[in-house]
Formats: sequence, structure tokens, C-alpha cells
Amino acid sequence: MSIQKGTTRRRSSAAVILILAAAAVFSLSGCTRSGNSNPSGAEALAQPSSAAEQSPSPAPLQSDSPGSTAEPQATAARQAVLDPAKLAPVFGFADETGDYILITRENEGEDARMQSLDTAIGNGGQVLNVKLEKWQTGSGDSNGRELANNIPHLSGYLFKVGGGKAEPDATYYLADSASFPKAALLEVHPADPAGPQLAASDPLRERIAGLKKREIHTAWKLAALGGDSQLYLVQFAREGQSMLFSLILEQSGKLTFMDYPAEIQNNEYSVWRVDDGGEATPEMFSVLFAAHTADGLLLGLNWWGAEGVNTFFLSRQGEVFKGLDIEYGRYTSPL
Repeated sequence: MSIQKGTTRRRSSAAVILILAAAAVFSLSGCTRSGNSNPSGAEALAQPSSAAEQSPSPAPLQSDSPGSTAEPQATAARQAVLDPAKLAPVFGFADETGDYILITRENEGEDARMQSLDTAIGNGGQVLNVKLEKWQTGSGDSNGRELANNIPHLSGYLFKVGGGKAEPDATYYLADSASFPKAALLEVHPADPAGPQLAASDPLRERIAGLKKREIHTAWKLAALGGDSQLYLVQFAREGQSMLFSLILEQSGKLTFMDYPAEIQNNEYSVWRVDDGGEATPEMFSVLFAAHTADGLLLGLNWWGAEGVNTFFLSRQGEVFKGLDIEYGRYTSPL
């Protein structure tokens, strides 16, 4: 509910003043109501299914909490929010020392636009101050891999990291701090990829299997996001040639799915990515960052494969996840 402010006129009568004061208190009391992608680049094979394809039910995505479709207004009012429309596909990766980040997807001559980028976000929501240092021409000694040890030989825009160090070889999203409020970021606590998966008797695992009407092959927690959100990776049992895994956000007891179906063709060892062995494992995924938007959470994710890493954004909008047209791929195939 918006609060309308009026102007107060001086009155000589004390009774009138008391009436106006009471009305002001009432108007300020307010009320709240609850209303409520595709990875590409190095060598991605699978595309997430569209909202309609992910669920045979009338809802775009399966959920067992069909009531509200947006975050509570009171919560949104208390926090900064990121506007996805202001995001641009500008990514880089850090060198071996963590002192520099190189952007390799921009052409020379974009100096003015590059100079506006003063923030790098990645590595689970790490925020770094950066400043454009120069355009780097690269050299003929490049091995063609977008890896930290090859940065001196690659062409691109080189940024100096200030006030901290980047994680060597990690991917970062570069932005203008004027359009990317740091306060919108959530704390990210990655789960141990070597830890145990959800037990067969876990209520959440049983709930997910019931919603998808499909037996679960593996189920892993990827990360805790903020105070009430968890991100999971669940691969479902093979059905004939049909394969499926989902990234699942649990927030305040509500589940939102992003499905990645695939059909096995000639090579059963390359289903979603080259040489993935037909398995989606927690080692393949990491969180670049998580942020609040006016519609829900936005996730920046990394998906590692045998030949490279893809970075992509998922935006939760009400009961659905939508992939943003912001993607990045690095070719890192071993020599």
C-alpha cells in the first residue's frame, strides 16, 4: 500500500489540529498484502525447457504452494532490489594472482563503456572494486584456452582489482555500481560437494519426487542463499531415452523448478554436456551470486563441463524461473 502525503495547513482551533493528527497517524499505519536461460558458450548441449514444457499441469512450473505469486511487499520494501533490465552480458575471469580480471568478449574501441564498469561480482557473491587499466593486445603464444595462466597472451580489456583479491581463474560479472546495488546481494553459503546427498527418506526428496511424478536418481544441496532459501540439484531416474535434472529453489517452503530435459541419442556418455557421463553432479555447479529483484530472486550460476564453463542467469518471477538472455562461455579444455 502506498502512503499518500498531504500538506498540513495551520489551524487556529485546537480541535481541528487533534483531528488532523489522528488522521495522519491512521494513514501512516498502512497495510501489507502478499501478492503472490539458457546456458551456452563453451560446449553446452542441453537447453532448459520452456515454462510450458516443464510441467504438464496448468501452472507454468510445478509448485505445491499455488497461492501467492510474488514476494511479500513488506519484505521487498525493506531491501534493495536489482533491476534485471539494467544487466548487460559483460563477464571476465581472474588471473593467477587475483589482481587482474580480463574481459575477452569485447572489441577494442569500447573504452568509454568499459571505464564505467567499477564493480566485479562472483565467487559466491564476492564484490570487488575494479578499474579499467588498458586494452591488452595479446600475443601469438596463446594456447587458445581462457584460463588464468593464459591471460598474458589473450586480447581483451584488463581491469585492476582494488581492495581485495579475486579468486584465481574464477568468472566474474562486471557492472556499473550505479545500476547494480550491492545491498541487493544475498549471502551465499556453498554446500560441500563431497557431502552426502539427501537421504531417500528425506521429506523434501519425497516431496520433489511426488511433484515431478518421477523417481529420483540423486539429490544434492548446492547452497544456502540468504536466510530462508536453499538451492538443490536433483537428477531424476532415466525413463527409456529420457533424461532429466532440475535446479530447484526452496524459499519459505515453496519450490520453484528449472528443468533440463534431454534425450539420449547415439552417445550415452554425452547427454547434457560433452563427456558428462549422463550425470549431473554438484561439482559441476557453483553460484556466481544471488540477488533480490522486485519479482523474486535472480541467480547467477556456473556450469562446468569437460571442455569449459558456462555462466547463465535465472530469474524467479512469481512461480516460474526464466532464463535471461545473459550468458557467457569459457573454453578451458585440458591441453
